[in-house]
Amino acid sequence: MEEQEEAGVMDERIYVALGRETAKNKSNLAWVLDNCEGNKICIVLVHRPAQMIPVLGTKFDAATVDEELVRAYREKQKAKTDKILDEYLRICLRKGVQAEKLCVEMNSIEKGIVQMISKNKVRKFIMGAASDKHYSTKMEELRSKKAIFVCQHASATCHIRFICKGYLIHTREARMDEVRALSALLSDFQRLVSSQSSTISDQDSRGSKRKSEEEEEGEEEERTSRTSSSRSASTLSYFGGSEASSSVSVMEEKSNRSSPPSLPCSGMGLGMITFLINSTKLWQRLAIQNHKHCE
Repeated sequence: MEEQEEAGVMDERIYVALGRETAKNKSNLAWVLDNCEGNKICIVLVHRPAQMIPVLGTKFDAATVDEELVRAYREKQKAKTDKILDEYLRICLRKGVQAEKLCVEMNSIEKGIVQMISKNKVRKFIMGAASDKHYSTKMEELRSKKAIFVCQHASATCHIRFICKGYLIHTREARMDEVRALSALLSDFQRLVSSQSSTISDQDSRGSKRKSEEEEEGEEEERTSRTSSSRSASTLSYFGGSEASSSVSVMEEKSNRSSPPSLPCSGMGLGMITFLINSTKLWQRLAIQNHKHCE
């Protein structure tokens, strides 16, 4: 039942990231089409908006060029990206596969991919491990900085395969156990926060009532004290007891001193402290596993 719920939330398509040069990406796309029969496929291409705009044969930084010229040039470049995606879709059709296209606009290709995986809740993803020129029969690790970044930073729920020149090089398995553990911790955290908020609210209510009662008692005691002090002062003055009067004043000053403040964590329950420790350990384990998987 739990797996069915997860399947309903996450996208079951296979997302495939390809580059702008169709000739250099055909071998990887062919591998996908041969090994993913029966699956829906979505071709992903990260479009980076041009930062240098050509004007009269010279390129200028986009920040220094008229906005209309920048917009017009970037629209042309975006149209070229759409044509590249359409060419990939035609290759899929020739193989009898219905595919979709997705253009992700971001300056960083690897960050665009990571964001796309998170936004679309992608469970299955395929991308290049390196350019074809780096391929060898002994290749077993990622060579591309983009691939390494995606391997390390993409959602733990996503199963990622890295290919090069039509060969599978590396697989990063989805780690659902850790994700479920983290979800359980977050549920505990919400429960603890809710419980603690209720407790604090009750304490504040009782504290306000107690404070009101104490203030009334304090005012009564203060009136009684002032009356007694005035009588004592009169008696001491009559007997010439100036030293005794100053002693009384010192004693009153000490009694009025406030108690030392409580420690910042004194209100934190054992359950909250346990949650913080467990969540820190889990995040450390996830980070270490990500690093090991992508070495």
